[in-house]
Amino acid sequence: MEAILIRAARNRALSLHHCKLPSIATAALCLSNSLFHTATAITMPSPPYAYRSSDSKPLDLSALEAQITTLEDQRQRAFELSRDMQVAILQAKTALEYNEDTSSVTTKLDTLLENPLLKQLDASDRAPRHANLSFKMEDYLRFLAFQRFLQSADLLPPAAPFTDEEYLGACMGLAQDLQRYGLGRATVRDVASVQAAADLVGDLLDFLLQLDFRNGPLRRKYDGTKYSLKALETLLYELAVTDSSRAVEGTSPAKRSKVEKASTMLLPLDSLQALKSRMVYRDDLRESLIKKCRDGQKAAKQSIFALHRGDKEKALELLTECHNGIVNELLPIVVEEPLLRNGSFANVLEEYVEGKLFCAWLYGKDYGRDVESDQPSGTVLKPEDFDIALEPAEYLGGLCDLTGEVGRYAVQRGTARDVRGVQLCLETNTSIYTALQAIGRLPQGIPKKMDQLRYSVEKIERMLYEMSLSEAAGGRNVRSEVEESSAMNEEN
Repeated sequence: MEAILIRAARNRALSLHHCKLPSIATAALCLSNSLFHTATAITMPSPPYAYRSSDSKPLDLSALEAQITTLEDQRQRAFELSRDMQVAILQAKTALEYNEDTSSVTTKLDTLLENPLLKQLDASDRAPRHANLSFKMEDYLRFLAFQRFLQSADLLPPAAPFTDEEYLGACMGLAQDLQRYGLGRATVRDVASVQAAADLVGDLLDFLLQLDFRNGPLRRKYDGTKYSLKALETLLYELAVTDSSRAVEGTSPAKRSKVEKASTMLLPLDSLQALKSRMVYRDDLRESLIKKCRDGQKAAKQSIFALHRGDKEKALELLTECHNGIVNELLPIVVEEPLLRNGSFANVLEEYVEGKLFCAWLYGKDYGRDVESDQPSGTVLKPEDFDIALEPAEYLGGLCDLTGEVGRYAVQRGTARDVRGVQLCLETNTSIYTALQAIGRLPQGIPKKMDQLRYSVEKIERMLYEMSLSEAAGGRNVRSEVEESSAMNEEN
């Protein structure tokens, strides 16, 4: 009604102005403008609703961010070293292909091997290399193996600073190089060179058949070795049937190949048998680790279920069981074989971190809080609060999963009409989401969990709104018909 009167006053003032009554019109127009601006000032929007209480503190992950930044800088240096190695290896391959001197290039590669990022590995240190340096080491060893074949027609033995996996990958890559080499020599009908390549690949395949390759890069390369041998045997057959002067009466090309191979020793058998023993031992370690990880992961999951039931004693018992299993059974294996850290062991750590974070969030850092008579502590542990050294991805994975458990707890508190409890859950998830957004570069796998985290925050915000509707409606259950933004985005 007031707005209508103001609008009418402005229209009257304008009509007076057109009627050549400037003094009256100006006064009336000023009055109407004053009333109009006063009315619009009353309808200005309020500030955003503060979901977080004034005494809540943001989650500070600056120390973790600094650690991630250091690792990322190290990773970038590794990529730069990898590019330098790639250029040098390509130059060495080109020189070898055109029968030029490769000493200067190999000297450059040997100098690159002195880089601390590569010198960290020796016979007793099995820590994984940074970035893709392991693949470049494999490429370099592959070049050296091909160079050795051209010099002595046999296989280069394994040696430091190359790992067993790099050596096997290089040998399988050598089979592909020998296939291409054989095709080139077959073009000029050099049967002896093609035969030498086929003999070496055949012996190599016989050895590889003794190893049990799991699904992964080595398994795929191993399949390629079989095709390389078949291609070389096909070349020998085609050369034989097109040149009768080289045929041996009464024997086929394939049979002649097997007879000639028996008279030579192309593989460093002692070194390869030692390598086989090491591979079998590591495979046994892997099987043992996977089996023991199942028990630890099961205990950590059950501790979370117990926390939701309010059974603190059982939860602490299960977390202790998981912790002891990690420290006493799993960590010694991972220390001996660091390449096993990713996978099952990392999953156990992530589950344990989630359980311990949830327990501390409910009962405090020392687990002495009574949730039955008070609100959860809201404490979020940091990496330094764990007595197990955690990688950034392991801690952040458990932290992201914590928000899911906090969201489930919020549903419980919402059912009990505990507005303060739901607000605490929202403050926790919001602080975690904000802290993760502030980290410049998250470890691999963590960005995928950010959408789930954001959806958890939006879901609890919606829950608070529906609780306010229910309170305004006298306690009746009221569900908002406003569509959730995350669901809408998924549909689109």
